[in-house]
Amino acid sequence: MTKITLRPRALAGFKKAPEDAGLNIRIAIETLHKGLFPSHTKKLGGYKNGYRTRVGHWRILFILNKSEIDIADIFLKKGKGDYRRR
Repeated sequence: MTKITLRPRALAGFKKAPEDAGLNIRIAIETLHKGLFPSHTKKLGGYKNGYRTRVGHWRILFILNKSEIDIADIFLKKGKGDYRRR
């Protein structure tokens, strides 16, 4: 089991998600808590330990440390763009 930390921005994004997307986001976070990567997880370029996972149109950005996962942001993906501003 891995410790999960939600930053305030991630918590706000989670609260904005509709109920069905919120359930799927919660399942993805529980998968991370078990020490596994959910499907559609990719490493972010330019970051040593940065990853993102896709849950429908929603994205979860997280930083993977030795015994902790820091969830930086949960947001609705709109169009093209990179994740550097997050």
